[in-house]
Amino acid sequence: RLGTKQGREGEAIAIVSPLIDMKKTEIIQLGNSLGVPWEKTWSCYAGEEKPCGVCDSCRLRLAAFHELGLTDPLCY
Repeated sequence: RLGTKQGREGEAIAIVSPLIDMKKTEIIQLGNSLGVPWEKTWSCYAGEEKPCGVCDSCRLRLAAFHELGLTDPLCY
């Protein structure tokens, strides 16, 4: 509640999402240039301990790595 109070009574709250208009391939290229440890990232819809590899989010990620000629380091 403190966050919404600040937005109403103080400075405006800004939501910044710099990757929102980027394609998955562009995000991976940027991440590679920044040294992102891809084995520690995923956005699987299943919400389990390991990514499922079949939901839309997993499939888009796999396709983007493949399109770039890279291997996704995750164990699906």
